[in-house]
Amino acid sequence: MNDPGYSEERQAASLLVSRVKNGEPAAEAAMVERYSRGLRFLLRRKTRDTHLSEDLLQETWAIALVKIRADGLDNPGRLAGYLSGIANNLALGEARRAGRQRTTVNSDIVDLIPDSSSNPFRTVSRAEVCIEVRKLLDKLKKERDREILKRFYVWEEDKESICRRLGVDGVHFNRVLFRARQRLKSAIEASDRRKHFKVVS
Repeated sequence: MNDPGYSEERQAASLLVSRVKNGEPAAEAAMVERYSRGLRFLLRRKTRDTHLSEDLLQETWAIALVKIRADGLDNPGRLAGYLSGIANNLALGEARRAGRQRTTVNSDIVDLIPDSSSNPFRTVSRAEVCIEVRKLLDKLKKERDREILKRFYVWEEDKESICRRLGVDGVHFNRVLFRARQRLKSAIEASDRRKHFKVVS
């Protein structure tokens, strides 16, 4: 390509990659400033979720900087494409994970559902129960209950990560989780009395 602007962009990208690989903190900051706007736009368009797109943007930079610091890039002039590829893959992986979660809830949550009837007319599939449980999660009054239950049981985040996000220690986490489970159990039992369902594998 004979476009001078394109050539200058490739040279600037190559220089940034080289400086980052050589351990220059200023180069890392310059790279983040130079490419974050475009990556943020891409991720917001892909996810339609501002908070999720910011999380994925940080993950994009974490992956890219580890790679560049260690090995550089085979084609450093194509830095923008490399970064976009990481962001695209992360967004795609998140979409697939979210798709699976629409009908999946950790079995520990499903186990809260009463299972006292053998009447086949009161039996629904596990997928239907999961959908109902997710609806009940969304209706819990306390936002912290919704967040901790979803993160721990639905998204299956590790305890340490949730503690950092919520700003609690391990002991407090256990208490919050227990109370949230009890409130969800009460909501499930109230729903069960109205809908009369049980879980089948």
